[in-house]
Amino acid sequence: MNETQRILQQYDIVMHGKAWHGDPIWQILEGIPAACAAARPLAHTHSIWELVMHMTFWEEVAARRLAGQRAGLDEDDEARNFPAVPEPTEANWDKTRDQFRASNLEFRAGLAKLEAARVDELSAAGKRSFYDEAHGLIQHHIYHAGQIAMLKKSCSSGGAGGL
Repeated sequence: MNETQRILQQYDIVMHGKAWHGDPIWQILEGIPAACAAARPLAHTHSIWELVMHMTFWEEVAARRLAGQRAGLDEDDEARNFPAVPEPTEANWDKTRDQFRASNLEFRAGLAKLEAARVDELSAAGKRSFYDEAHGLIQHHIYHAGQIAMLKKSCSSGGAGGL
């Protein structure tokens, strides 16, 4: 197994497998209704919905970087880093999760195309290697997965306005 395949394996475990840190992201996202996803049980924190859109944005950025493009926070992307939540309907929540699934596939495909011999090269952004971009995205997802899990528990325990 080469380095790219090992990174892909770690990504797949974090998203769908038996992750060392706990439940995988898609398992955590199961069963969260739109009202819970949009809730803010704690003041000055992001909602589950905002976190998922934020994770989608950074996954798209990482995929573009793996494809050799410069990507990150510029004036056009700033509003996408933590975008406003649409009307909290189940249809909109499904759409947001579908967008996250699409970004998962895009990132995974980009990583799968990366030649193992290139993992230590700098991405087009010029700040991090492809290795660091990929692992950084995985670490970013794990960080937010913990937040989402706690917010989800708050909803199921009635902490989010009795949801």
